[in-house]
Amino acid sequence: MTNTLHTAGQMPVDFAEILPTQATAAAAANTVKNVALFLAAPFIGLVYAMALPFVGLAMLAWIGGKALVKNEAAYRALLAVKDVALFIAAPFIGLVYAVTLPVVGTALIARAAYKAYRA
Repeated sequence: MTNTLHTAGQMPVDFAEILPTQATAAAAANTVKNVALFLAAPFIGLVYAMALPFVGLAMLAWIGGKALVKNEAAYRALLAVKDVALFIAAPFIGLVYAVTLPVVGTALIARAAYKAYRA
């Protein structure tokens, strides 16, 4: 079999002229990538612009926290605030446990029953 395609009454066509080469395929892929980046660029910029205040506040909190921990009096004050916060949150944490543990227990019993059934 040859490399050409013969059709009735027409000149033979060389497959090398029809099929894309590696270079043209790579150029087409590069063009598609560039067009996609061109279309996505405004949205990427919008995400950066929207995230900038949050990143700035997080960095400010991080640097301030590191400086605050170095001060002994402030460190003790933070420990006291943590204890008070845990004291206030304890009833809510207990409520969450009281509500979710029956559901979790029922799911574990159902799982054990399913494993026993499959065995």
